[in-house]
Amino acid sequence: MNKTMCLLACILLTAMTVAAQNKASIREAVGQINRDSTLKQVSLMNEDWMKEMSDGGGSLTGYYKNKLLVKAVRWIGYSSGVEVVEFYFKNNELIFVYEQSDVFYYDEKKGALRTDSLERNFEGRYYFFRKKMIDNTTLGHNRFEDDTLDPEKVWPKEAATCRRLLARRVPR
Repeated sequence: MNKTMCLLACILLTAMTVAAQNKASIREAVGQINRDSTLKQVSLMNEDWMKEMSDGGGSLTGYYKNKLLVKAVRWIGYSSGVEVVEFYFKNNELIFVYEQSDVFYYDEKKGALRTDSLERNFEGRYYFFRKKMIDNTTLGHNRFEDDTLDPEKVWPKEAATCRRLLARRVPR
């Protein structure tokens, strides 16, 4: 019994160490992408990529290095606020997703939304390694509170859609 528990503890500790190392290398890759001023930018606006136009419009911007997509930013303006999702890729594989949702501040005195002032409603970070989500951290409330939605499945699909839409505009 003791040997089994010891073996199980060693396996768990090794798995945690590998996940932490992968997370650190993902953070480093994301930092390098964000610091790279040589990336080529391709943008799609509103109807160029949105099936249904939102109240505040939207943009989809891809950042390329040597004709490979390394980052895609999806910005959507709603009547209640703004959603931004950043997808990061390494060797054509999704490695990280950053999601942020801000809502317009509600002015109690005026009884109306102030569209000049946003409050953070949600922030999420999702780490992927070899097509598996290895970790995530979230603060606030979002769509993944619905148990039928799995971020490990949803984010790769949404990233693939962004990649496909942007590929139409990239010169070959």
